[in-house]
Amino acid sequence: MDDSLLALMLSAALFCATMTMTPGPNNILLASSGANFGIRRSVPHVLGIRLGSTSLHLAILLGLGALFEAWPLLHQLLKYGSVAYLLYLVIKIVTLPVAASGAPEDASPMSLREAALFQWVNPKSWMTTITLCSAFTLGGDGYWASAVLGLLVFNLIGFPAGFTWVMIGAAISKKLNTVRRRRHFNWFMASLLMVSIPMLVK
Repeated sequence: MDDSLLALMLSAALFCATMTMTPGPNNILLASSGANFGIRRSVPHVLGIRLGSTSLHLAILLGLGALFEAWPLLHQLLKYGSVAYLLYLVIKIVTLPVAASGAPEDASPMSLREAALFQWVNPKSWMTTITLCSAFTLGGDGYWASAVLGLLVFNLIGFPAGFTWVMIGAAISKKLNTVRRRRHFNWFMASLLMVSIPMLVK
């Protein structure tokens, strides 16, 4: 690996760490899942995020971004769809059944498929991936080498970052030992998700 590519990947790693560790829809949902369902039941959620992010990343590298340039209306439709789905998730969190010992057995965390598909309507995922595909790739012959390495770096950073938020939620759950506390926690997480919406769709 030449020096320019190494320096670019180090910068990409710092960018990915910032984007995957800071609060956003994914991390709010992961913390909520960890608190309500525990670490083990939240694993498909973490894996789904990586699967969805990787598929989105590959699609943009293969030219999906150019489609939005040619069809600006498609970008607007995606934005409105994102807001609608985030509002749906807010309602889902607020109405999640709660018990003093955790979520009831008939309640279920986000599945791998749901988490993967969510990345395609998550504005932060789009912003992060488009930036990676443009600002952190080399031109000319070095494009695909830097693009593939950027995809690898994103997953190497994003995977432990996701688990960190699940573990934070699981740690918080020890304090959520009453129905009232769990319900208030879910309301708080739903409020954070609501606050994130206008910041992501500017």
